Amino acid sequence: MTRSIVLVMAFLTALTLHLLLFSYSAMIPHIIEEMKISHAEAGLIFSACIIAIIVLRIPWGLLSDRLGFTATMKLAMTLVAIFSLLRGVSTDYYTLMACQLLLGIGFAAILPCLAKIVNVMFREKAGSATGIYVSGFPTGEILGLSLTSQLLLALHGDWRFVFLMLGVWSTILAALWLAMPKESLGKQTYPNSQLVVSLRRLIRTRDVWMLIGLCICSMGCYDTLLTWLLHMIALSGMSSIEASVIASAFPLGFLAAGLVVGTLSDKVGLRRPFIWTLGLAGGGLIMLIPYATWLSLLGTVLLSGFALSGILTMVLVIPTEHPEMSGFAGGVVGLVFSLGNIGTFLFPIVVGFLIDITGSPMPPLIVLAIVCAATAVPGLGISETGRAGLSATPPAHPPVEQVS
Repeated sequence: MTRSIVLVMAFLTALTLHLLLFSYSAMIPHIIEEMKISHAEAGLIFSACIIAIIVLRIPWGLLSDRLGFTATMKLAMTLVAIFSLLRGVSTDYYTLMACQLLLGIGFAAILPCLAKIVNVMFREKAGSATGIYVSGFPTGEILGLSLTSQLLLALHGDWRFVFLMLGVWSTILAALWLAMPKESLGKQTYPNSQLVVSLRRLIRTRDVWMLIGLCICSMGCYDTLLTWLLHMIALSGMSSIEASVIASAFPLGFLAAGLVVGTLSDKVGLRRPFIWTLGLAGGGLIMLIPYATWLSLLGTVLLSGFALSGILTMVLVIPTEHPEMSGFAGGVVGLVFSLGNIGTFLFPIVVGFLIDITGSPMPPLIVLAIVCAATAVPGLGISETGRAGLSATPPAHPPVEQVS
């Protein structure tokens, strides 16, 4: 199994995860109209998937450390294929909610597996490899916003048809993973007692909690904007096509950041300055969204996506090279992005509630701008793991030993 094939599969898997997750954004007006639900209830449908991710990402991360990324990904993508297809035959609000929840079971495994791929196969170019697979996320988001809202809905006009077609693609990708040979690297064969001791030490590590704080703010803010931005722009009076074009610029910023920030931070040899600089810049840009018009709005939305996703790229890179975390990269990413999804669960519901009571996108955008700027605090507090800083800062504990 060559490294290039694995990286391509990682990219396609990231693409599919966010294609399935954020295609819901374009479906919101249709589902609200059909089911006669509030904006807060529509936000809860999205957040149902996040509940499963919060609960199960830590166990999935540990499983990827123990079994290897290929075996874990095969199981996870099989679940994704099944429940993404079932989402397309939902009959009412509660069955759609249940399908979203069950879809999250498979979703929970993907990010720890992707981090494990970098940890095992791309240690010497962690930033660049992370940037490549991370670029799959915004590619899926762009397809989710444009393909679903413009093409598939135009073909059939039914949100269930859209979800069903996306489920067919998930099934194809799951079949490709099932055809992949098992890898021999990255499996951990130490006793369970050593695993428990090491994980307890990680939980007591300050930098793990810094990463969790970064994840709650940056990922929660990004996912919430991606979920609601299309609808919020439409509320300002723009046509659905104009709103779709502008909203699609947000994941374009993600696409650029995954490649640019990861590669640039490798060259500079530092991670921390990218985090706090992008956090402060992103907060200011989100504050400008209500005041911008067309071209300026397009640029503001694109740069906001760049800032938030640049932070997320660093959150994914740091565990793969941190002297206290790298031996359990899958487990650490599972822990960080499990608790980090608290923001992704709560913020969409809060935004929907604020829109319900104010009828305006202004209050939720102000809240999200503050959340984004708050990433500067853990960004300044976390230890530097880039080669320029790591060489001057010895670890507080010896690295976790990994046996292959």
